[in-house]
Amino acid sequence: MEKPQGYDEAQAFGEFETLPAGGHKCIIKQVKSEKTQNGKEYLKIAFDIAEGEYKDFYQKKFDNDTREDKKWSGVWPVFIEGYNPGTTNPRFKGLITSVESSNGNFKFDFDEQKLVGKKVGIVFREEEFLNFYGDVSTSVKPFYAVSYDKADEAKVPNVKKMQQTNTNNETNDMDFTNADDNDDLPF
Repeated sequence: MEKPQGYDEAQAFGEFETLPAGGHKCIIKQVKSEKTQNGKEYLKIAFDIAEGEYKDFYQKKFDNDTREDKKWSGVWPVFIEGYNPGTTNPRFKGLITSVESSNGNFKFDFDEQKLVGKKVGIVFREEEFLNFYGDVSTSVKPFYAVSYDKADEAKVPNVKKMQQTNTNNETNDMDFTNADDNDDLPF
């Protein structure tokens, strides 16, 4: 066997730090207003951990990524419109009110670029998914926003479980574990 190219530079599986579920004090690094294929507008928010044990978590992860096409992984897509047309998504409203309460006299005027550099608390939860091997794994994802000063005391949300299937691989219509999730996320 020949030594594979890039072997010495590769990070061994399991040697990476993971962010725990719960509240974290964050800073917004970049914001883009985008639309899904069906025209739903959302904010694509790039953020990082601003203080504490996990300060600069996503920056360090980005800096240590040796792939050519590396991407920033601290991203939270927040839809603006609610499920019903003409309504506001409660997570978007929660994000904006949390940013406003976390940054002194800041008042959001719907210019998303003014969110860059602002502090906000983000509460993360574990979410189940099927990994490459077909096993159930979990990852930690942003769930909702809180005031920056309340992030440390935020309750850890329940794990988002995968939807259960019956023996015919059909989803169970009575499974409401994903009732509060946005099924049309773009990534």
